[in-house]
Amino acid sequence: MNNEHQETKSTVTAKIEFGAGEWRFQTKVTIPTEPIRLRQMLPLVRSLSETMIGAVTQDLAQQGHHVSCKKGCGACCRQMVPVSGVEARYLADMVDALPEPRRTEIRARFAAALERLAESGLLEKMRHNQQWTDDDYQALGADYFRLAMPCPFLEEESCSIHPERPVSCREFLVTSPAEHCAKVRDENVQPIRFPFKMWWALARFDPLPADVRYVPWVPLILALEWAKNHPDEEAARPGPELVSQLFEKLAGKEVPPPTAF
Repeated sequence: MNNEHQETKSTVTAKIEFGAGEWRFQTKVTIPTEPIRLRQMLPLVRSLSETMIGAVTQDLAQQGHHVSCKKGCGACCRQMVPVSGVEARYLADMVDALPEPRRTEIRARFAAALERLAESGLLEKMRHNQQWTDDDYQALGADYFRLAMPCPFLEEESCSIHPERPVSCREFLVTSPAEHCAKVRDENVQPIRFPFKMWWALARFDPLPADVRYVPWVPLILALEWAKNHPDEEAARPGPELVSQLFEKLAGKEVPPPTAF
């Protein structure tokens, strides 16, 4: 990553270039210079993710490969979606801020999902996902998908929080026909491989125990429960420092993210 920046008393605007292999793109970001929390970086991370997605999908379209995901296709919303800790807390706070009766309705959907996971024997395993092996991840991800359990935010096969949806949801796109996505491990599904995973960079801000194989992540369906049990957010840091750390974590190679989603 290279950057050039212009600074004012309260913000800094940086020209950022990053890429992998032969793939490159540039963008400008404006961030506050005062201390901020990681959650305040979410709009920037989403914007960077969308910029990357746009560049990659445009290249694919020129090769004749078009994104097939569209409104009304909710198969991926029945996957075991991984989210970062900061986004789990953000989702929990967003639900808390909903007006009634909407808040109670969404909370009830999360609660019903946990009951179903408990009945299936998956709940306790999902609460300890950092102990999984590669085989565990693949098997449990398939078992979860077989439950055909919709995300609590899915309504009429579309995301009801689309502008605020997690970064991992944004970065899961396919170029294969939508009907393949509804089948467990269908080899005809052709997901787009992005050079970076922005959600992964966010997840790497959470403390990483020495014996953990993957970056820390939270199953979206457990977001409310996890946030309640992990209320402490990251300390506020100057905006430029957070951006620098974001790209350091984005480039980190020592601990891989899970690969099933």
